[in-house]
Amino acid sequence: MKISIVDIGSNAVKYKIFNSETYELLEYYREPLRLGRDVFSHRKLSDTTIDALVTLLESYSKIFRERNVKQSYFIATSAVRDSTNSSYLKEKLKKININLKILTGKQEASLLVDFNKNIDDSAVIDIGGGSVEVCINKNGEMHYKSFQLGAVRLLNLDQNHKTEAMNEFSKWLGKFNPVRTTFGLGGNLRAIMQANSHTGVIHAAKLQNLIKIYKELDEKVLLETYEIPKDRIDVVPVAAEIYLLFLASIGAQTIENSFWSISDGLIKKAVKGEL
Repeated sequence: MKISIVDIGSNAVKYKIFNSETYELLEYYREPLRLGRDVFSHRKLSDTTIDALVTLLESYSKIFRERNVKQSYFIATSAVRDSTNSSYLKEKLKKININLKILTGKQEASLLVDFNKNIDDSAVIDIGGGSVEVCINKNGEMHYKSFQLGAVRLLNLDQNHKTEAMNEFSKWLGKFNPVRTTFGLGGNLRAIMQANSHTGVIHAAKLQNLIKIYKELDEKVLLETYEIPKDRIDVVPVAAEIYLLFLASIGAQTIENSFWSISDGLIKKAVKGEL
């Protein structure tokens, strides 16, 4: 049976279609609808953005019917949960038979447990547009937390609030220093790697050099040669700051990228009837 998970994030709205028996990923699509631009500047989604989102999700529903997807889950994270008019969005979606579930930061972070629960002395970081989630496996215990540090959010945050948020993040991570193995989820780290034709594990010192090279590349080169999505280009340098702080605070020497995302954690909950 096919199950779809729609991840309504702050920088993009993505879907994944899975085989519910094997958890195999069958299809992936990403639409660069930056909800965080509204919410992190004006605390709510504009009518124009809501209309665009509703239209997009309706088109996703049509695709799922065409693909013979039996169950679909529409999950929103940081931007929608911080928006003062999220209830209005939910009502509009309900009229087209879409039931929107909004995750809390804690719920979002808890999904990472499925990624590294079997990897001793490890940490995984997921840098989204609105928030950053971290899960640490230390001495057989799982520790996870969500921080208001997403790359799109930081683009709209003044320096004092940014410094305060980064300090809180670093202080929490420092409690687990050192951690041997770390992973970075999502497209920000992958973009840095693509722009440097790098594969595999990255050493912390090497990462700083890769980031420097990324920042010096012309936008046209990033778009055409390395196929970095246009909406990601401006957030990668912000995410890079977070990666470097993460590694320094946790005392890790390397980081590895993974395509795994919260959708992979959500599909297991969906199959178990926990969504």
